Amino acid sequence: MNPSIPLLSLLSFLLLSSLPSSLSSNPSTTQTTTPLDHLCNNLGGFYITPDYCFTTFAADSRSHTADYNLLALICLNLTISNATDVKSTINSMLTSSTFSSSTPSSEPVHKGLQTCFKLYDDVIASLMWSAQSVSAGRYDGAKEVVEQAVGVPASCDAMPGLPLSKENDGFSRIALLSQAVVSYLAN
Repeated sequence: MNPSIPLLSLLSFLLLSSLPSSLSSNPSTTQTTTPLDHLCNNLGGFYITPDYCFTTFAADSRSHTADYNLLALICLNLTISNATDVKSTINSMLTSSTFSSSTPSSEPVHKGLQTCFKLYDDVIASLMWSAQSVSAGRYDGAKEVVEQAVGVPASCDAMPGLPLSKENDGFSRIALLSQAVVSYLAN
């Protein structure tokens, strides 16, 4: 018997046993990836960080056990909720004396707030339609509607003097996440 064969076998064994377990093909050492893990770790092309994705989905405890369709619905519902909050903030501004249309200097701001109120009102209805489409597994139509929703904050920010930067930024981020999720599932 050739003495180099046992030595070669021993070296092969030592080399293979020193490999990290992540390279092992043993199923008992591999981790199970949930749809949430997979989704949040694959949205980078949409400028969504995994941290933001996981943090946002943490708002709904169902996220950890949800399938992809439910994750899209959760995200859309969070986006609708955020848009509803922004609309409520705008309504409060419209009814306050600070932004009354009775003074000439605040009239452009008042009109801008009315326009933004209407934009957010419309986007809520559109996002609700998108949620129904996603619920039925029709991602393509929902994708186009959510893409349009992402533009609402920019439209409001373009109006001079509106104090909505914080609200628009928050909606923009969650709407972008919804767009990423629905687009990812549509592909």
